[in-house]
Amino acid sequence: MKVSLKDIKIPESWNKSPNQSYQYIEQIFEDSNKIGIYELNNQDHFSYVENSLKVISYFYPNFEKDQLKLCATYIHWLFLFDDFLEDENNTYKEKHNEVLKSHAQILLTGKYIKSDVEPKPSEKLTMLLQNTSKEWAIKNNKLDIHNICMTTLFQWMYSVNPLNKTTESEKPIHMDLYIFIRKVNIGISCSLIVALLVDRDITDVDISKIWLNPIFTRLIENSSIHIGLVNDCASYDKEFANGGHITNPLYFLQVRDNLTFNETFKLIVNKCSESIDEIINDEQLLLKELKEQGYTENQLNQINIILNYNHNLIQGNINWLLISKRYNNHDGKPFIFENRKSNFI
Repeated sequence: MKVSLKDIKIPESWNKSPNQSYQYIEQIFEDSNKIGIYELNNQDHFSYVENSLKVISYFYPNFEKDQLKLCATYIHWLFLFDDFLEDENNTYKEKHNEVLKSHAQILLTGKYIKSDVEPKPSEKLTMLLQNTSKEWAIKNNKLDIHNICMTTLFQWMYSVNPLNKTTESEKPIHMDLYIFIRKVNIGISCSLIVALLVDRDITDVDISKIWLNPIFTRLIENSSIHIGLVNDCASYDKEFANGGHITNPLYFLQVRDNLTFNETFKLIVNKCSESIDEIINDEQLLLKELKEQGYTENQLNQINIILNYNHNLIQGNINWLLISKRYNNHDGKPFIFENRKSNFI
């Protein structure tokens, strides 16, 4: 018996064809090369950017070229920073804390922590992100959204180490603790708020008020749970091969609850389905509440634009993972497992 990401069902209306513009890949690679992140003629470096950033076309299927580039600037930073923090050679406590503090200073203030020292390439990359985002925000009168963007990145950055630290326990991580950390660690708030930063259609709604709405908060948390679980399914075979699977629910639920691999996968699929049901329910609650508060039909239509951006992230994530080389297993294939428990535990 085989199981696949295709077993995870999403409303058909959420499915979109990916954006056909890919210019942002070369643009991000060239911008990063200028500050010393990559080598211009290094094909491995370019492939890393290409394999990571093709997700942009799935996350943001309707955006134009300039919007895609800013979204790619965000997502590229997330991928690169995550890979750095996940690298066991870079996670010594002193170095780890120093890196976090340095980049937090840039995100929150737009200034280097040591003004008299030549910044490192990674710090220049964070400054490029901060400046690019702020310039767009000033031009489009969206400084409040820029500030939310920087806040979500700051919160995400400090979520990576706690998840890694759970591997130090002798017992498998509990699912509740995993979800609590993963809701921030998956970075979906970052991916959604940048869409709202570059959006040109939402003109009559205060986005920051919607962002602070508790129903909307729960909606985004369920979206984060769904995408986190799906991503862990997609990366499990690769993680198992390199020993990074301890915090993956496909592993720790087998160990903790004495389940077979297929039983564990079914449990995760059911959890994903529950998340989708709760998202749909919260969408209806949010629209009902806002209508009762006096939102016009036009404003409610613009709320639906925000909700559709979230749909794009959820469905686009699955579509991208099914073809992504970033999460391919060691056989170079998309996520498909045969029912052989010994391979996965």
